[in-house]
Amino acid sequence: MTSVLQLNISGRLIRRIFFLFIISMLILSVIILYTKNFHKSFSQSTVNFGISQIQYNVHKQVSYSQQLTGNKGNNSITKKLPLIYQPSSQSSLLRALLLFYPNDQESDFLPEFRWFYRSWTEMMINESILWRTDLIVYTSEYASIFKDLDCIYNQIRINSEEKPKCRVFPYIRIKSRTTTHEPSSKYQTIDKQRSQTTYQYLRAYEYIDSINTVFEYKASFSMYDFILRTDMDCFLTYNFAYYVPYNYSILVGRGGYSTEFNNKRLKRIARDMNWTYANKNGLGSTWYGPPSMIHHMANYTIQAMIHLVTNEFTTPERERKLGVMLWPEWHFGVLLLYGGHLAINHLITSENLKIAVGDQLLDQGVTSKDKNDISKNLRLHLHCWHGDDPFSKFQFKAGKYNEIDRSTLISDTSPSGYAMRLALESKAMTLQQLKQTLLDIKK
Repeated sequence: MTSVLQLNISGRLIRRIFFLFIISMLILSVIILYTKNFHKSFSQSTVNFGISQIQYNVHKQVSYSQQLTGNKGNNSITKKLPLIYQPSSQSSLLRALLLFYPNDQESDFLPEFRWFYRSWTEMMINESILWRTDLIVYTSEYASIFKDLDCIYNQIRINSEEKPKCRVFPYIRIKSRTTTHEPSSKYQTIDKQRSQTTYQYLRAYEYIDSINTVFEYKASFSMYDFILRTDMDCFLTYNFAYYVPYNYSILVGRGGYSTEFNNKRLKRIARDMNWTYANKNGLGSTWYGPPSMIHHMANYTIQAMIHLVTNEFTTPERERKLGVMLWPEWHFGVLLLYGGHLAINHLITSENLKIAVGDQLLDQGVTSKDKNDISKNLRLHLHCWHGDDPFSKFQFKAGKYNEIDRSTLISDTSPSGYAMRLALESKAMTLQQLKQTLLDIKK
């Protein structure tokens, strides 16, 4: 009898334990499911974070992979982040295009300025009426071309309601600063020691002014949401009218200098400078992003250029006695790109600066005949690379395209056709007609 009672008690106890086990498993399952959903929601909210002051549409975006490293540096994950976004047309936005114009080389650069100006006004046809994109030119003389185009002189933008304008600021080239290192404008800030050092080591380098203007003239562009630092032998596309860098990051274009040799050499140089390195290569000279960050990049780029010219190039190289013998492995002519390469790699890792490589968006070629290339790949900006295939800036300046009928290019949306049409239009127009394309923009 006792044994039967014990068996009954044991049976009830086992059933109760089993019942509690089942209940516990159900509760645990609910907790796990909730936790997964929470983390998924949290992850999505952190990746797709919004941008302050601007409402964004997300129907079109180009992404890139960004590796994020844990605090201890031994755990990393890769997230897909957008490169660009299309802001709402109901948002106000200020942008500026920064150019350096060498007056003493006007015969060579005037055609480029004219076609870039034409692409600027063409782009704005598609731009929101609440957006403003100014063209800012740094140059040593308020030349007749700027007066004829009604470019205003030495005046910054004072509000968001002003119409888009061409603005010219005075600038003395580094090679001309033999005795004076004083500002040419109240908006220019010159560090005399830096200016003297730059004169000492970089006055013979013809492209130093295109980056030094960005470093010294921050006050001329600090009021904009985004700036584009670019060369003149470029064209803005209609896509530029719609897109800005994602989450106020910097978008860097495509550079054609990288080889296995110079990638390794630049990495070694970064180590010699005690700079960090993010293993980014093929970085272009076109930068699109917030003004303060691009100014910061320009500062570090010049520092790197000074180090390179004093430590990594021989006198015959600096004096161009070797021509292009060492291209593309190591070439003094692309010193600016090497300096930008070191600066960008350092700032990505040392300061966690948000810099993304937009090598399919900026600095795109002008020889493709694909009529869908600009639209399907969201090309924002085209750059004339060296070569003779149309469109070629060398062939254009030599008059090889003078007989082309511009009307046949109106429906040609390929990079080659688009660049050819705008360049030929800018050449055929008087300065009054070119100015009228800006006046026709309804803002």
